[in-house]
Amino acid sequence: MSLNGDLKSVSLWEVLEILSFSRKTGRLQLTHGSKKTDVYFEEGRIKHIKADNCEDNDAILGLALWKEGNFTFFPDEKAPKTNLNLDPLHILVDVSKDIDLIEYLGDLIFLFINIANLTDEEKNVGLLFDGLKPTKEIILNSSYGEAKTLRIIEKLRKNRNLLRIDENLNLFWAYTFWRYFIFTLEKENERDFRKKWTDTLNKMPSTYKLAFELLTRDKKVEWFNMFPLIREIPSSEFFPVVRDAFYFIESYRKLEINNVIDTGKILFLSQELEPYMDKVYVPIKHSEIIEENIVLWSFDGKRVLREIIDILPFGELRKLQLVKAVMDKKLILTLGDNLKLDFLNYFFNFWQDILVRIEKKGKAEEFKKEWDKFIYESLSDVKHLFSHLTFETKPNFPYFYKNIAKSQEDELRAFLREAIKVVYDYGEKVLSKEEIDEAINNVLQNVEKFSSQQVKEAISNLLNDVYIK
Repeated sequence: MSLNGDLKSVSLWEVLEILSFSRKTGRLQLTHGSKKTDVYFEEGRIKHIKADNCEDNDAILGLALWKEGNFTFFPDEKAPKTNLNLDPLHILVDVSKDIDLIEYLGDLIFLFINIANLTDEEKNVGLLFDGLKPTKEIILNSSYGEAKTLRIIEKLRKNRNLLRIDENLNLFWAYTFWRYFIFTLEKENERDFRKKWTDTLNKMPSTYKLAFELLTRDKKVEWFNMFPLIREIPSSEFFPVVRDAFYFIESYRKLEINNVIDTGKILFLSQELEPYMDKVYVPIKHSEIIEENIVLWSFDGKRVLREIIDILPFGELRKLQLVKAVMDKKLILTLGDNLKLDFLNYFFNFWQDILVRIEKKGKAEEFKKEWDKFIYESLSDVKHLFSHLTFETKPNFPYFYKNIAKSQEDELRAFLREAIKVVYDYGEKVLSKEEIDEAINNVLQNVEKFSSQQVKEAISNLLNDVYIK
């Protein structure tokens, strides 16, 4: 039997289906550039998988993730070992949770902020997070293989060795400045730029000077050395320093406000954006431009546009230009009109509010286990959208937006009805009625303030199905 081709023309699933139903014995070779995986079959069942950096159980996830490349089947080749006995058609189902987790982590950026008490493997995976590569790229290219790398990342996230760039406010400001700094290095005369930056650095208060030296010494930052320097600084004190550092870069790049024309531009843009200032927006896509991504990372589904503009570290004109740009490019979406996205956002806010209250009672881990059990036992097709809550302090809105298009509104309502009951029932065990009432009312107040009448009615009905004052 001759079987070969391109995975863009024939999917890996179809190839596995053919080999399974035909009960074939032999070696299926998958290649893409320098990447290669061999899958050995016996009577249509997978007996051994050998990838570049792992094999057998550790290689199953990597096999399921193959999307492109070439395949060739060599009939009658025997497996060098037979540690597996897999039905090929079950592979995608068996690793579907991991595939979804990789999709969820996708474009998210984490920083390696704590290196203590880790194994060599954990340190090596942590060091792959350089602040530039998104998580999915790290997982797919790790020398430890996809499955093992994913497990290590889960552990590092759980133990707070890895922090998402927006999980700590000071870390977020330091990170965004660093990205802006290296972006400028690539655009400007580096020698001249660094000379002027050194002059600015020498005028900086000693409290912050070392941190900014580490941030700008070269294009690579060891965040586990930098983070302790800024972790305990009050954010209200750190932000003005970061804003001044941003202003230095803007001034160097001739973006500073220095004439009547710029003042006119500010007035014009302010008037143009005024109708949108009291609306809540969320990011639904990423940008190829670092300045726009800094703006996008600031949207959290809670603050109105006016508050976002106030906290952006750019100069007055530049931040208005960037906000206008992400709006024009439709990289953000207003809450209040998209029912399914609103469901997700308001449930997340409710879940986080309850979690914070439960953490104060010392019961957070028990609550998370209860939630994970509920997710595991749920038969809903939308449960994967909520399976990552125990790790997050902020939703991954682009992931949510992309995936809610695949979900049915009725299905989402039904799942949320059960989910709210799980959270509510556990909350009753450890919280007072007043605390639960307050968490519910916080949601209802935001719904009343920012949502359309349709969303108000839908969320009120959903809460009333579970919650009785």
